[in-house]
Amino acid sequence: MIRLAGTTTLTTDGRTAVSYSGLMNGESFQQDGITTFDGRQYAAFWDEDGYVNISRRRLPTGGWQNVRLTDYRTTSTDSHNVVCFGISPLDGTIHLAFDMHSDMLKYRRSTTGLATGGGTWAADSFGAVRNGLAGTGMPTVTYPRFFAAPDGTLQLAIRTGVSGNGDEVLYEYRSGAWSFVGRFIDGTTYDNNAYLFGIGYDAEGLLHVTWTVRETPNASTNHDMYYAYSRDKGRTWRDNAGTVVATTGSAPLASGSTGLRVWPNGPDRGLTNQESQVVDSSGVVHVLSSHLTPGTPSIADFDVARDSAVLVHYWRDNASTVWHQRHLGWTEGLSRGDIAVDAFDNLYVVSGHSGTNVLQIATASKASGWSDWTVRSRSAAAYMSDPLVDHARLRTANVLSIFCPRTGGSTIEVQDWSTTP
Repeated sequence: MIRLAGTTTLTTDGRTAVSYSGLMNGESFQQDGITTFDGRQYAAFWDEDGYVNISRRRLPTGGWQNVRLTDYRTTSTDSHNVVCFGISPLDGTIHLAFDMHSDMLKYRRSTTGLATGGGTWAADSFGAVRNGLAGTGMPTVTYPRFFAAPDGTLQLAIRTGVSGNGDEVLYEYRSGAWSFVGRFIDGTTYDNNAYLFGIGYDAEGLLHVTWTVRETPNASTNHDMYYAYSRDKGRTWRDNAGTVVATTGSAPLASGSTGLRVWPNGPDRGLTNQESQVVDSSGVVHVLSSHLTPGTPSIADFDVARDSAVLVHYWRDNASTVWHQRHLGWTEGLSRGDIAVDAFDNLYVVSGHSGTNVLQIATASKASGWSDWTVRSRSAAAYMSDPLVDHARLRTANVLSIFCPRTGGSTIEVQDWSTTP
């Protein structure tokens, strides 16, 4: 079903600092770290000297062209401080957010049209670093996620506050400016926070978000899976049954509301946060999670629990609104995987393993109801941190491109796998 068509080297100068078992390049919450837009593939990374780099290549065979942004240099070694980027389909601007873990926003954007053929691919096509959006500062933020609506509106979800006590807020970019939509998940009222598996649109314009809740900074307090969706670009939110239950800004989603919980899973279950979410062409929401199986006793030490935690596929049936679960059985240690969908709604899970450094690719077909999970490839012990899938390229060209740092972090590869339905 898949065949390795080629591997390119994105860099041999990636940042090598390791914390929380991962690198500053290749973390599951990078939305996005690699994507395709208008015939070009883009990828962003930190180099060893602490500078943000963004590269692009003309598909299918063009070479990488790199831009190194040397007017801002990080001193961080924190793997939370990744580089995320988004592209506005409406004006071709490229937006970068980087270097923050409960810290001040760092954001910059390109000149208009840089992603659609206008301007020069060079550092001076990117504006200065800013510490706020929509006219206000953002002093304590983490986990920026860019995503675009079907009509081209670019949005940004980001956490304010800290682990165990934070909110999710929403911004929107149109006509060359950001506006603040509001707080859409409230955690601070309840002294906890939502960790998103993902947020994104389906083809009909519904915005889907799934998350787990953490009660304290201790990851062992992660619990349950929650879901909501919006018909109006995140202004109002509906529960799994379709009832409007929240309004962004004035009455946001309550992070741990039992009415939003779609799958129970208690604390001390090795449940990792921020694994992955994808929505297929039929609007089915798929979530990749990992935690202990039902028959395994609870383990309070999170790192120990992760040794026994297995990957789990959740999905929502549109007609019945019933959620389903399938334990895939594979472990990944402290790493996190990425779930992706092709143009035929077949699923792909790309996962690493913090202990073995093996990169694995598994697939399941829509025809089987995603029951025929099969491991298609297992690498030598050569990779670390979290692999990232280019979701846009897989959806449109049925090519599985994987951003995968090699062990040590200096070398980052992009593997291209051809797929057949």
